[in-house]
Amino acid sequence: MSEQVLTGQVLERAPDLEVALPGLEQDLISRLTIGWLWSFSSSHTRRAYERNLREWLEFCSARGQDPLTVTRGHGNIYARMLEQGDPPPSPKTVSQKLAAVSSWYTYLALEDAIPANKFGGASRPKVERGHTETAGLEKSEALALVAAADAGSGRAKLRTAAMVRFMLSMGPRVAEVSSITVGSLGFERGFRTARIVGKGQKVRIRSMTVATMLALDAYLEDRLARSGAGMLEPSAPLFATSSGRPVPTRYIFDLVRRVAREAGLEYPDRVTPHALRHTFATLGSEEGASLDELQEALGHASPETTKIYIHARNRLERDPSQRVGLILG
Repeated sequence: MSEQVLTGQVLERAPDLEVALPGLEQDLISRLTIGWLWSFSSSHTRRAYERNLREWLEFCSARGQDPLTVTRGHGNIYARMLEQGDPPPSPKTVSQKLAAVSSWYTYLALEDAIPANKFGGASRPKVERGHTETAGLEKSEALALVAAADAGSGRAKLRTAAMVRFMLSMGPRVAEVSSITVGSLGFERGFRTARIVGKGQKVRIRSMTVATMLALDAYLEDRLARSGAGMLEPSAPLFATSSGRPVPTRYIFDLVRRVAREAGLEYPDRVTPHALRHTFATLGSEEGASLDELQEALGHASPETTKIYIHARNRLERDPSQRVGLILG
C-alpha cells in the first residue's frame, strides 16, 4: 500500500475511535491521537499502534471504563486478559500491545490532556532477548516451496510464483512486500534492483537474482496484457489485486501457508512471511554471506537481531544435550 493511501486512511480513521471521553472534548483527543500516530515515521508502526489502541478502547468501552481515568491496576487486568487469548499470544506480542497503549497515554500526558500515564506502570510479561519461536526453512523445504509456487494454477499463479521467489531470495518484511511499487524496480551496474523502503523510511537497494526477475517479468507482462493499458504506472503496487490495489499483508500470510501445504511441508501453519525472512538469513549465512551483509540486506538496526535470525533454525541440533548424550550412550 502506498504511503499516501495509507496515511490517508490513518487520518480518516483516527477521529472515529468509538469511546466515550467524559470531561474532555472529543475533537481534542482525536487531534492528539492523530498527532501521536504521526509521531512515528513508519507507516507499519502507525497502523499497528492504531490497531492496538482500538483493542484497548474496546476493552474499556465493554466494561464502562473511562480510558482517561485508568490506573496501573486496569493495565494489569488488561495484560492478563491478553495472555488468556485463544491461542495465547507470545509474551512479546502482549508486551508490544501494552507498549503501544502506554505510548498513547504518554503522548496525552505530554500534551497536558491527562495528569500522568498511570497505565505505563502495568506489569508486562518478560520477553527473553535473543530468542524467537520463528525458524527458517531447510534448503530442501525452501526448494519445495518454490516448486509448489511455480506449479500453481489459477489467475494469480504468476503473481504467487513471483511473490514467493521475491520473499525467499530477498528476505523483505511482509509490509515491504505489500507496499513496494512498480517504480521500485531498477537497473544498476548490470544488476536488476529493487528499492525497498523499510522501518523508519530507511531505503535499501537490493540486487535480484535472475530467476526472481524472470518470475516478476512474467507476472508483470501478464498483468499488463490483462489490463489492456500501455504501461503500468511507477506508483502502482508491484504485487496488486485484481482491482489494482496492493496485496494486503493478511492475504500474503494466507498465501504462504497455502503454498506450504501444497509443498507438503511438515508444519505448514508455521510457515509465515517472517519465516521466509528467517530462511533468507539462514540460507544466506550457510552460503557464506557475512553478518554485516545480512544485516544490511534485512534492514536491521542491530547485528544482534540478525544473529537471532541466523541461529534460530538449528537451535535444537546445537543443543548441548546432543553432545552429552553421545557420551552417555
